[in-house]
Amino acid sequence: MRCPYCKCPSTKVVDSREVRGGEEIRRRRLCDTAEGGCGHRFTTFERLELRLPVVVKRDGGRVPFERQKVRNGLLRATWKRRIREDEIEAFLDDLERRLSENVSREVSTQEIGSEAVKFLARVDPVACVRFQSVYGDFKSIDEFKSLLNELSGDPE
Repeated sequence: MRCPYCKCPSTKVVDSREVRGGEEIRRRRLCDTAEGGCGHRFTTFERLELRLPVVVKRDGGRVPFERQKVRNGLLRATWKRRIREDEIEAFLDDLERRLSENVSREVSTQEIGSEAVKFLARVDPVACVRFQSVYGDFKSIDEFKSLLNELSGDPE
């Protein structure tokens, strides 16, 4: 690991701790002055690399799964709502775990969106509506109204 300050190739691990239930390791590092380094301390995070499936987009294109894209969509939907970021991170951890356990090596964007909608409907229906208004495939206003009725509990 290179020092981010002086680019010295030699650093020492001072402390290691598991974070997020053991799915990530936080390491405190020290730039090695014996090797000509600057002596700065810095933190690195290591994440277990999961074998995640390829995401099949609506147009048929295939791209690798990117946690940050799903996270960005959820953050946009939950902006100025009372949802803690650690709730979103826990959902993303669970989603990645389930996707890595999936036998199929492909997953559609609709399946990922469906999981996000279930999560948001459970924690904040308004954020759910926001998310679906951007990412949902509504053909008419009536479809959107039926979503609102479903989330509010109206039988109409």
